[in-house]
Amino acid sequence: MSFNETAAKNPAPHETKRRGECTIISNPCAGSGQCEVSLEAALRRFDAAGLRYRVLRTERPYHATQLALEAIESGAETLIVAGGDGTLREVASALVGKAGVEVCILPFGTGNDFASALDIPADPLEAAELALYGEAKKCDLARANGTVYTNVCGLGFDVEVLKRVEKHKKGRKGMLPYALGIIDALFTRKKIRARISIDGGETLELDTLLITLCNGKRFGGGMLVAPDASADDGLIDVMIVKWIGFFKMIVLLPLFLKGGHIGKKPVIHCRARSIRVETQYENTVETDGELIERTPLLCEILPAAINVVRP
Repeated sequence: MSFNETAAKNPAPHETKRRGECTIISNPCAGSGQCEVSLEAALRRFDAAGLRYRVLRTERPYHATQLALEAIESGAETLIVAGGDGTLREVASALVGKAGVEVCILPFGTGNDFASALDIPADPLEAAELALYGEAKKCDLARANGTVYTNVCGLGFDVEVLKRVEKHKKGRKGMLPYALGIIDALFTRKKIRARISIDGGETLELDTLLITLCNGKRFGGGMLVAPDASADDGLIDVMIVKWIGFFKMIVLLPLFLKGGHIGKKPVIHCRARSIRVETQYENTVETDGELIERTPLLCEILPAAINVVRP
């Protein structure tokens, strides 16, 4: 834990919108360790603006949730999250029902997909500037089998990619492990027989390659899986890719980079408040890049659940 002592010596050119002492929750391992470098740059900007803050660093999985809960119980009104989508998800899970708390995001992880969907800059100084002077706006969360997530959850091809990304992370940084994971998953993809119910209505039964339930727009460090998704519309964008052959997959995959898959024959897209997915065999479900849940899956939107400082 550290407290800045230079705030009073460095007055801001205009007053920050953050009141009281802010709690910064940082994941030192995020961004292959680059989070700490980016955070130091942001802290210098905070000091120059006279922001009062303390820094708490995570030490283990789910520690960010614990730190956020303790900060809120101590009266914190602003949490600043330095890390990636996983760190943000952990903090967000502590904020459901905490209407008086604002969240600022310093997107210093590898993918930062949810921050990108909210147009939050990745540059440390620009992100710090937004945290200092930006307005907090309501933002949706979603819940998958009780696990809160900010960006996406899904099963199928994206899970296979994530499983393979881990083995490629050793000695590699940036997006290269994701690219190698995608290549591996192309050759090991699995057909999933699924029954999908949208808002409790008629059940759709089909063979699928991918089922993704999106609050944000991107996953996998930039793939534009749900280009029209909005994190404040009270709806989940449901993206289903029917089972297709290898060569059709090779053609379709690049379209996901820029959202060009919408309207293509193998792709089903709709919006819903709740979705239930049952599969012939138990399947792993990813939530914001973490392999946490399993099918059967019940996913539901949590409208206007948190206050996020964003453009």
